Amino acid sequence: MRTLINTITIAALAFVSLSMTACGQTAKSVTVEEAKTMIEKNAKVVVLDVRTPGEWNGGHLKNAKHADIQSSDFEQKIASIDKNATIVVYCAVGGRSSRAASMMVQKGYKNVINMAGGINAWNAAGYPTTK
Repeated sequence: MRTLINTITIAALAFVSLSMTACGQTAKSVTVEEAKTMIEKNAKVVVLDVRTPGEWNGGHLKNAKHADIQSSDFEQKIASIDKNATIVVYCAVGGRSSRAASMMVQKGYKNVINMAGGINAWNAAGYPTTK
C-alpha cells in the first residue's frame, strides 16, 4: 500500500511540474545593468514599478508605469499592458517584483523580466531616477 501511495504521489508531482512548464513561459531575472541596457536599447520595453505609492513618490525609473502589487487594483492596473510586450518589473529589492512577474506570466504575459536587486541596486549602481 505504501508503494502505491508513493507512486501516486510521485506521479501527481510530475503532472503538476509538467503542467506548470507546459507553456514554456517563466519570468526571468536580470541584473540592473542588464535591465538598464534593455530599457535604453528598446523604447518599447514597458517598465513596471510594483512598489507602494509612498515608495513610488520617493523616486522611480523614468517612464515607468506604477501598479502597487499589494493593492487590490493591481490586476486592473496591469490589464492595459500588452501581453506580448517586454516588461521589466521592479520593486525595492526584488521580492515583490518577482512575485508580480510570476503572477503576470500566469496571466498570459509572454516576456516578463524581474529586475533583481530592485531600485535599491539601481540606485547603488548610480543610475538615475525621477520623481
